[in-house]
Amino acid sequence: MRSLRVEDLEFIEQAPLRVSESATISAPPLRVFAAFADTRSWPQWFPLMHRCEWVSDQVECVGAERVVSLYGLGTYRERFLAWDPGVRFAFTMTESSSPLANAVAEDFRMSPVREGEATRIAWTLAADPSGLGKLLRPALEATMRRVFVESGKRLEARLNRR
Repeated sequence: MRSLRVEDLEFIEQAPLRVSESATISAPPLRVFAAFADTRSWPQWFPLMHRCEWVSDQVECVGAERVVSLYGLGTYRERFLAWDPGVRFAFTMTESSSPLANAVAEDFRMSPVREGEATRIAWTLAADPSGLGKLLRPALEATMRRVFVESGKRLEARLNRR
């Protein structure tokens, strides 16, 4: 894996590439956040992901680190920048096996809807693409939008099965 430029929360608003999408999940924000915090469950509802595990001594907090692997897109080490249950879940990527970006961060903001019975998730992928990433940008943006939309559907189905 190669080192990526580590970014902060400001990067999410200022990155050269920003992909945003939203979904509404029929579950309260704290329940949705609990699913996000359940690292081992991600491969069951987040498309392309086949590995997600904590790799730091501290978990479920700002500064905690995990490693995720996505089919076809590589492996990434993530460091949490925001961990606010029911409100915000954000991280920067510190290492990657992918040559597509120099810096990457993701932000998931949750807000209650329908009197707190549902959650709107606003997702932003922020990146400083490499030369290859710039070349593949249209396909990557479309893929990530589809992955996020599908992850919302799968997460909702998972939460409503219980």
